[in-house]
Amino acid sequence: MPNINEINTAVYKLLKADDTLTGSCTVYKGEKRPSQSHNPSVTVECKHLERGNGEGIWMCNVEVAVYADILANSQPDHTELESITSRIREILTDALIELSGAKALPLVEKTSVSPSWNMQHDDEVSQQSVYGLVFISFN
Repeated sequence: MPNINEINTAVYKLLKADDTLTGSCTVYKGEKRPSQSHNPSVTVECKHLERGNGEGIWMCNVEVAVYADILANSQPDHTELESITSRIREILTDALIELSGAKALPLVEKTSVSPSWNMQHDDEVSQQSVYGLVFISFN
């Protein structure tokens, strides 16, 4: 059965393979970015792997966060956030990922939240989107 790390790597590879996305930001695997990273940047992390209803059915959430610097007027850069979030949506919505020993159904966009500030990084905002993944394990 696929584990969280394998799922995370598969989704990361989808994002990293897109030249348009990587031309506008840096993509990191995992919930936290390196401390010296520059914005705009994106993180991808899979969470909450759990059994679904039915034999061999599993579900998890794929959380994608977009980070951008605050503009000179102290406002979020909505244009940059929306541009990157839209590109991620194009890549991930209905995407099929390759998992060993399992058949994944297409990713489904679940939620997307408004930009928010993190008190530890007062010079940036982030915007998070969550995609749902359901797969059938053959093991």
